[in-house]
Amino acid sequence: MKGKNINMFLMEGEVTGAVKCTLSNWTGVIYKIPRQRLTTDIIKNRSDLKQSGIYFLIGKNEEDKGVVYIGQAGNRKNGEGILLRILEHTKSEEKDYFDEVIILTTQNNSFGPTEISYLENTFTNLARQVNRYEVKNGNEPNVGNVTEEKESELDEIVENTKIIIGTLGHRLFVPMIARIDEQVAQIEDKEELKLFLRRKLQKTGEYVQAMCRRTSEGFVVLEGSMIVEVNRDACPQSLLQLRDELYRKGLIAHGGILKEKQLFKSPSYAAAFVLGINTNGRTEWKTEDGRTLKEIEEMEIEVSY
Repeated sequence: MKGKNINMFLMEGEVTGAVKCTLSNWTGVIYKIPRQRLTTDIIKNRSDLKQSGIYFLIGKNEEDKGVVYIGQAGNRKNGEGILLRILEHTKSEEKDYFDEVIILTTQNNSFGPTEISYLENTFTNLARQVNRYEVKNGNEPNVGNVTEEKESELDEIVENTKIIIGTLGHRLFVPMIARIDEQVAQIEDKEELKLFLRRKLQKTGEYVQAMCRRTSEGFVVLEGSMIVEVNRDACPQSLLQLRDELYRKGLIAHGGILKEKQLFKSPSYAAAFVLGINTNGRTEWKTEDGRTLKEIEEMEIEVSY
């Protein structure tokens, strides 16, 4: 993949204020605006925020998971557009969760009804597939009717937007497990990125088996892994809360089978999630041929020097 030159302008001179982003040789414009800054003069007087566009209302739910609502807005007869639509959401109790908004529009007001319908549909489906954020959209937006030429043009807009939103700190469209050839790895054997945990339970004699992948973000426990039912007094509180949430949502099935991948920052926390006890993930997780993660990391250090 080629490098990208992203131009980021701090509109208020502060990293916590509004940010405007552009790419070289691209007519798109993306704004990141804190909710409390939406009514400031520097925002409400911008002509490009009175155009058509796509917006992302971003916040967190009570369980501290990211939440997003993806919407579209067209030009209005009164000369207003996307910003006015967002301000209308600030008056809704249903949208209390969002604390910032990301806006996609253009420098030449080139988004018509067909374009914004296609983009809204595409972004919503992508966010649901990645499943990092809770997507608040109730119904699937209408994809619209686009020609293959227009679709190719809009897909480039989608790709640029995904990159900028990720750069702005929201991994809304970044899969937990990227394609192997895109992962940052220091070892040649790509299969070593897949790790296994197998342990015999003393009480039942049964074997627990789990799988994970090491990624540039952390360790992803894969669906199909077995999750041990544990003594709640022995399980770390944060993991208890996560387990309870997954059981409640049906994401840990009967028999303790994980139905949806989970990302953890460290191998030990990933192993503790599986076993329900504090443990050393660098020795618990092993490659298919039996090498521990600790051995792999030591080998990588030797190779790098």
